[in-house]
Amino acid sequence: MNETASEFQKTKELSDKYLLDLFNRYPVAFRYGVNELLFDQNNKQYIDFLSGVAVTNLGHSDPDIIEVIRNQIDKLMHTSNWFYSEEASRLAELLILNTFPGKVFLCNSGTEATEAAFKLARAYAEQKQIHDPIIISLHKSFHGRSVSGISLTGQKKLHTGFGKLLEGIEFVSPNSEEELVEAFERFAGRVVAFIAEPIIGESGIIPLSHGYMNLARELTSENEALLILDEIQTGFGRTGTMFAFETYGFSPDVMTLAKGLGSGFPIGALIVAEKYQNVLAKGTHGTTYGGNHLGAAIAYETIRIIQTRDVLANVNSCSEIAFSRLNQMKQKNKIVKEVRGKGLHIGVELTIPSRPVAETCLEKGLIVNATGDTVIRIMPPLTISTQYLNEGLDIIESVLAEAHK
Repeated sequence: MNETASEFQKTKELSDKYLLDLFNRYPVAFRYGVNELLFDQNNKQYIDFLSGVAVTNLGHSDPDIIEVIRNQIDKLMHTSNWFYSEEASRLAELLILNTFPGKVFLCNSGTEATEAAFKLARAYAEQKQIHDPIIISLHKSFHGRSVSGISLTGQKKLHTGFGKLLEGIEFVSPNSEEELVEAFERFAGRVVAFIAEPIIGESGIIPLSHGYMNLARELTSENEALLILDEIQTGFGRTGTMFAFETYGFSPDVMTLAKGLGSGFPIGALIVAEKYQNVLAKGTHGTTYGGNHLGAAIAYETIRIIQTRDVLANVNSCSEIAFSRLNQMKQKNKIVKEVRGKGLHIGVELTIPSRPVAETCLEKGLIVNATGDTVIRIMPPLTISTQYLNEGLDIIESVLAEAHK
């Protein structure tokens, strides 16, 4: 065993010994990255089609992000929310200017943003004096790993083993207008919120139609219920616009954000429309680390970069290339069942299990994500070059061709 191979083995042994065994990890440890490329402990190069699960949207080691980190660390990292913060205030303003009028709660993750949204919905029910409130969610959805998160998640496999989950949550099928209308009618006077990802991610990139989402907006408005959009994965340029909701022609009442907001640094946000910004009163919710000086500075710079570079234009041009090539693969290879998504948020549904395909891609120097049992999830950095986009697609095509033999 050579030195670098033994180095990975030591990393694996330490992980196996000291970290809780909660993840089905792939056999690689990365040492550094540059934009769309990652390098392991043996300096092997990989094209990144995962972006830390839609987190490192600007790629790895962006020089402007690094500069902001260095400058902010030299000044201040954390003081707590008992004091005002220039960085948090500027970030909140920028978020509101790019979404809809309201106010922001800054936290540390998507799960925390979901928890805040859940508490907001419950507090709204209390204000309306609804004693048996109902939140409508979607089958196949994913809203985090906390108890409220898995309670809102429409996947039975994530519900088992934790006892009784939170009550007052009903599930309907995504894109079924009939089921959505029936749910609002069945629980008339009790529905306080409808929550959805514009594109369901963890179950395999399932876009919600414009008609379905506009119906959800109509029903929530008519029933004085909150429309909560989970843009934790679709936000910050992933679908070709800054936020996915921009294409619907309406704004949500509540939106959860995280992942791409921090370019790899943990940060999340809850945005609440003006009408509901006083539902959570002082002392009813909080956070120790949320909105710290460092995270807020990084997030502000992340948004600034997306706005001032040609990031969204690159997403849309690369998206055309990716969908064109993947659909060509579908025509040639019966293993490819469906290609769906938007922007650089792409799912390729296969007729075979996706995990072995992802493992073979990794061996060939491409990082993709296997999700939903038979779906390959493609989420490269929004700044990816056409060269590496095509090289990555070449690897997918070759792996699928081999699997088809």
